[in-house]
Amino acid sequence: MTEAVKLKTLSISDLKTGMFVTTVILNDRKNKVKNQGRVNSQRTIESLIKQGVTHVIIKCEHVQNDETSQADIIDQQPALSKLKSHSVHCSLDDEFTRSCEIYDNTTKCIQELLNRAQNQQTLSPEAITLLAGEITNSVIRNEYAITILTRIRHHSTYQWEHATNCAILVCGFALFLGLNKKTAQKMTLGALLHDIGLAKVAKGIIDKPEKLTTNEMNVVKKHLLWGHQLCKRDGFTDPIIMDMLINHHERLDGSGYPRGMKQEKLSKLARITAIVDVYDAMTGDKTYKKSQQPINALRYLLGKKEKFDQSLVQQFIKYLGVHPVGSLVQLSDDKLAVIVEGNRSEPLKPKVKVFYSLKLQQYVKAKDCDLTTSPVTIIASVRAEDFNINSAKVIRDIIS
Repeated sequence: MTEAVKLKTLSISDLKTGMFVTTVILNDRKNKVKNQGRVNSQRTIESLIKQGVTHVIIKCEHVQNDETSQADIIDQQPALSKLKSHSVHCSLDDEFTRSCEIYDNTTKCIQELLNRAQNQQTLSPEAITLLAGEITNSVIRNEYAITILTRIRHHSTYQWEHATNCAILVCGFALFLGLNKKTAQKMTLGALLHDIGLAKVAKGIIDKPEKLTTNEMNVVKKHLLWGHQLCKRDGFTDPIIMDMLINHHERLDGSGYPRGMKQEKLSKLARITAIVDVYDAMTGDKTYKKSQQPINALRYLLGKKEKFDQSLVQQFIKYLGVHPVGSLVQLSDDKLAVIVEGNRSEPLKPKVKVFYSLKLQQYVKAKDCDLTTSPVTIIASVRAEDFNINSAKVIRDIIS
């Protein structure tokens, strides 16, 4: 990919949201911004004005040559932590409110999409494509902000949350592996659509609290064919989307469906989607099954060497971390915290927000804690319901 970058000086009055600031000028002196990055809100601009900033230097970006074919994905070699080369390092605080809006809009859109599919209506290609772009841009601005929301789960909204979560995780993982933005965005779109065929499966089967019969399972398996038909009808024919949709239930040993393809015929893209799909499904509450802790889902993937590409599983674990962002953990000082930023150099020492005292059995004022510089350590992952904690409210309230 080739990139031409040009700097431009603007009056603070001409600064707009979306621009990338490299330097501010205060009292006629240039001062490096501590966390240079994209302006995400009018509040940021107002803050700069209050600090006496008169001018800013912005970066104008022009990206070319960003196409990647299906073959490029299959042959792409994993590259550790390439995500950072895409990121403009917007702060978590600046991005989180916007990421909440994107997440909520996406889950609502997926719900509407499923309703449209049930009623034989078109899938609104423009709307879903736009959402894929917004998710990708959010991950690039700050890889943790929107990913935190994938840990907020409820069985009544599982179906559309699963699509949204898979899109976010696929996008972040693709960028982590070194794939370019355009490819990551297509994969994000494919993840949003990968289970669209379930709209044609009877609700009684989807929500059944007991194990499905053989006949019912055969009906569920048809969602891949139905999804393919729906997407092809409405113009979603890109090879990346089709591969993700058709092959995400295939397994390396040929035990998957719909065609029982073995590893030599499965693209890296299909293997990535299978890993993300299983991980998110296992960590989500369903009407018939309680969610598992992320660490248990990762152990499952590691233990099924015959089914999942172990090289990619290892990379996925490095991408997510031992305790993925949004997870609740118990600390050695008898407090509970939520993971807000990962640490790939020292996975057991992420950044957290402390919010609850086990000794006092009550919430405490939220406090940031970087475990790389703190004597406190993580004792274990915990379930919010074990402490009568509303994790959705906690995460959204203490981070925003």
